[in-house]
Amino acid sequence: MLYIFHGSNTSASGDKARSLCNSLKVKRPDAAFVEITADNWNPTIIEEHLGGQGLFSNKYIIFLNHLAEKSEIEEKLIEFLSAMKESANIFIVSEGKIKIELKKAFDQNGDKVVVTDEAKKNFFAQEFNIFSLADATGERNRFKAWSIYRQAMEKDLEAESIIGTIFWQVKSMAVAYDSKSASESGLSPFVYSKSKKYCANYSKDELHKLLSDVIVLYHDGHRGMVDLELGTEKWLLGM
Repeated sequence: MLYIFHGSNTSASGDKARSLCNSLKVKRPDAAFVEITADNWNPTIIEEHLGGQGLFSNKYIIFLNHLAEKSEIEEKLIEFLSAMKESANIFIVSEGKIKIELKKAFDQNGDKVVVTDEAKKNFFAQEFNIFSLADATGERNRFKAWSIYRQAMEKDLEAESIIGTIFWQVKSMAVAYDSKSASESGLSPFVYSKSKKYCANYSKDELHKLLSDVIVLYHDGHRGMVDLELGTEKWLLGM
């Protein structure tokens, strides 16, 4: 599996790649994490991790951090890309602005390629439908919700906006659970109908605990007590 982040906005590429690494560590706590930079690069390390497994883990998460800064490494990196794509282990590549040859190789081999371009940021943010995350939350589909959440982060939606949508969905379900009609709940008929349907996936106590937890997460994030992005991800995987 091969995830690639690159573009002229080097810091954004690095942040997105690092965020994915952190999220995968949460999702796959048994996987061993390895970071390779231009300073500790050795082609043997890549070869060892293409098909191997950790001594005490099922898989590896390998973070390749700005290897293309050195031209001799860039050439070897291109040679390894197809094998990385086919590997059972997870390879995450972070680069800045790259040459056309490497870009073509990335496009041909990457399972997912994210280009950080400020000019495209607003367009993608507008195109993304955040309410699909609300639906996945209502369905209690953890993997679907996590996947949509990662897409939202990659398209630069603010964590506060995302957690606000989650809060709205859980609160709507909690209100609908205790109501017999849309008018009694104060929700629109459409929202009430969907929320009432989603209530079948949760108990009353679970809904109230989830609502309480998301409120605490929001405030703790603002106080700097938790990483809001990572905390939201943990909440989704544990709902």
